Parts: sequence; structure tokens; C-alpha cells
Amino acid sequence: MKRLVASLLLIIAAVSFGFSQTKVVVDEWKIPFLNCLTGPIAAIGEFLQWGANYAANEINAAGGIAGKPVRVIPVDTGNDPQKGSVEMARIVKDSLVAMGPVPEPVILAAMPIAVENQMMSITATTSYEYAVQFFPWTVSWFPPTLDRLPPLVAGWAKQFSDLKQVVQFIEPYGPWPGMADAHSKALTSLNIKELKAIEVPTDAVTFGPLVVRALDQKPDGIILVCNAEKAAKIIKELKSRGWTKMNHILVFSSADDAQLYSTGGADLNGVQVYNYLNLEVSNPRWDKFKAAFAKDHNGQMPFSLSPNYYDALYMIKEAIEKTGVTGDPKKLKEERKKIADYCANVKGFKGLLYEWDMKDGVPTNKPSYIFEIQNGVKQFVLEVRP
Repeated sequence: MKRLVASLLLIIAAVSFGFSQTKVVVDEWKIPFLNCLTGPIAAIGEFLQWGANYAANEINAAGGIAGKPVRVIPVDTGNDPQKGSVEMARIVKDSLVAMGPVPEPVILAAMPIAVENQMMSITATTSYEYAVQFFPWTVSWFPPTLDRLPPLVAGWAKQFSDLKQVVQFIEPYGPWPGMADAHSKALTSLNIKELKAIEVPTDAVTFGPLVVRALDQKPDGIILVCNAEKAAKIIKELKSRGWTKMNHILVFSSADDAQLYSTGGADLNGVQVYNYLNLEVSNPRWDKFKAAFAKDHNGQMPFSLSPNYYDALYMIKEAIEKTGVTGDPKKLKEERKKIADYCANVKGFKGLLYEWDMKDGVPTNKPSYIFEIQNGVKQFVLEVRP
């Protein structure tokens, strides 16, 4: 009887794991990560790499992927599209799946090579509008911008009955103008007048004239769509010229990083910011991640994109285990498709912060948040879901 029970348990276990434990032919899963580890945004690249490495260490400590260890292989592309293309062409020859590239110029140059070779590469930091071009060989980590951002901006605006006219400062970089368009959609829906936008040159170092042009239009609210350092300097300039309604300033997510706080200092008090990461969420995995990140970054907390490649590696793990991928080079084309198909429509994926579904490569129920900055710390204001 005991033997019968033992045999049944083995059968159940084998079915549960799709027999993947016995079929795996690799000694180690190697996952290339095309990332910007040098150049002007290398600090962001390090945060992303840290999250992926942390996930790999955690996965390996728990037994690996289908019983085999995983290694994330950093592939530095800088912010160089040509280098990204060269590295992607090398990787697609024999890799099962990849992560990245980062950032958008490299994505646009390198992802067509992944698509042509039918290899999934998860671009977990870019907007839907960039990712969708390369479906089904990537997924979007964010809903469409025109679905995701208007509820956030509307949530901010509805707090203030005196918000009648708003001006946006817009830096023409990558997806940022499209994000500004989504902000405009929210303002229009609330019958809030949008004043003439102020373009922030990418090479701008002084901001007084830009702020004067904005204030001459007599706005009640301001939305900043520019990098962190520029946003902080604009806020300081606004305050020096008499702006007092600090919570009537909204900073967009891409500027919510360490440089915003180090440059802005106490002048940020009261300013609101939207983002997709809520540090106040508490669960065992996230609490451990935060503590480890802070330990390795001089007490700094994770920024908005820090968990993304942690989650991406776990999604790859789940896809491999749930679809019975073996790593057999003879089945490379077939197994690449299995991973892509699984990730595009995964249900109940347990991310670091919350659980979500994918539908045809697009997340359907991820929350976003608005915070108010006080003494260098973000305080929760509200949660928004599309």
C-alpha cells in the first residue's frame, strides 16, 4: 500500500511539473540581458541589473529553474543602437530567451533582429507603444499610455477645485511627448484648459526663461515631463519666482529617481509625483528586496523600474517550467515560441509587488500611484487602476 501511495505521489508530481525536471538537457539556463551598463544612463542600468541578479540568486537558492541553476549574463550596449544590434545578432544565434534591450533607441535598433529570428526578449522598462511593434516576441510591462496615464492625471487634478489651467514642460525624448499627450487627454476630459506647452531642450542647463514663459500664461497647475535633474531645477526656479501651490505641480514617473531628490532638496516639499511603485506595500518578498537593495545602495530605496527585471526573470522561469521547455538546441524554435506564447497570456502572475494577468502581451490590472513628497520621502495619496 505504501508503495502504491508513493508511486501515485510521484505521478502527480511529474504531471504537475510537466515532466520538465526529467526532460531538461541543459546544465545551466543562460539568460542574456542587453542593458545600458555604461554611458549617460548607466546608473539606471545598474539598478535594473541588480534586480535581475537578485532574482537569479533567489531562484537558485530555491532550486533553480526546473531543477537547474540560472545565470543572467550582462550584455552592455550602453545607449548605442549599433552596439545593441551587434549584440542582439550574436545572441539570437543560440539563446533560448533574452531580457532587454534598454533603453528605447537600442530597443528600436535591436528588437527587429529578435523578431526576425523569432526569439523572445522581454523589454520590461519601455512603454506599450514601443513594445507593441515587436509582439509577439516581447510583451509590454505597461498598459497603453493613453489608457494608463489619463486616470492618474485625472486623479491628481480632481484633488483641487481651483485647477482651471495647466501648462506642461515637455522634453522631447523617446516616449515622453506621447506621455504628455496622454496627460492632455485627462485634462480635456475634465474641461481643464491646457496652456501652450514649454519645450525643454535636452541640452538645457538654465531654466529661468522657460519658467517665465510658463508663468506668463498664469497656470494653476504644472506637469513636468522631463528628466529628474531638469524637473528639480524647474521646481526650484518656480519657487524662487513665487510659486507656492507645490501640490499643484505633478512630476511624471520617469523623473522620479534619486537625482530629483538630491537636486531638489527641501524645495520639493508638497510636490506630487505619479509612479508604478509603492514603497509602502509590504509583503515578505518585497520587504527582503527593499532591504537588500538599500544595503547595496547606501540606504537608497528602489526606484520605479527596479523590480521590473526581477519580475521578468521570474516570468521566464514560470514559462519554462509550465510549458515543459527543455533547453534542447534541436527544439530551439519550438521552445522559443512556447515561452513567448506563455508570457503573452499568463494569468495570475505573482510579481514582486502585486499579481497581474497578461492578455495578448498587455498587462490588464496593474495599479499606479500618486504620492506627495515631504522631507525627501514620498507619502501615499491615492491608487489608480486603468
